[in-house]
Amino acid sequence: MKIRAVMFDLGYTLWDVSYSGEVAAYAEVRQRIVEALGEGVPDTQTLRDAVAAVFLRETNEWLNKGKLEQLPTEDVFRQGFAGLGLDVPKALLREMGDSILLPGIRYTVDPETPRTLRALKERGLRLAAVSNTYQSRAALTSRLSEHGLWRYLDALVVSSEVGLTKPHPAIFQAALDELAVTAAETVFVGDIVWADVLGPQALGMKGVLTHQYRQEDPGDSRPDLVIKRLAEVVEYVDRLNGKEA
Repeated sequence: MKIRAVMFDLGYTLWDVSYSGEVAAYAEVRQRIVEALGEGVPDTQTLRDAVAAVFLRETNEWLNKGKLEQLPTEDVFRQGFAGLGLDVPKALLREMGDSILLPGIRYTVDPETPRTLRALKERGLRLAAVSNTYQSRAALTSRLSEHGLWRYLDALVVSSEVGLTKPHPAIFQAALDELAVTAAETVFVGDIVWADVLGPQALGMKGVLTHQYRQEDPGDSRPDLVIKRLAEVVEYVDRLNGKEA
């Protein structure tokens, strides 16, 4: 069957990720909490550590216990702040994801990446990004636009909106539905074996493991392809479709 679509993970697949801006972001948020609650708000590092502990707990339950339901972003911050005795207003909690996560994360895009997406689009392929993230779809769309990637994507599906994380079938199916393609017509590219290779393969997609930014050992799994550079996906799709021809 001819390949009609390619889906990508975001972090460590379409871009490299650094959290170097978190401290400054939390400092600004602390000031907003002080304005809402008055004095007695812990220092920036204490706030950051409290929220990070909730994120870490949720990540460990995903990795070690297979929990695929995602806690709403505002609840992560609510639980973190509540552990410090802070009853932060709901309106402010709803802004926390984009107030902290958006400015706190730095993305680096290889110049080869937009060229790869353009080459795939020129072949008539439908493209999507599917990400496990606590950021909003709007925030990620903004970042993808800044880096010149959004123009090539036909769909963006995020776990923060779906409420379920990869490798749950529903998050992949949401992207398939948006692209109007079947799993058998689709290649998925990502850096985590469990989420980005085994999950897509279970639905009938081709699962490609990228080692461009992270080098996870595939172990006993059988990725359809392991790549060192994203550009290798173009040749792979050409080869698959050439065989069909």
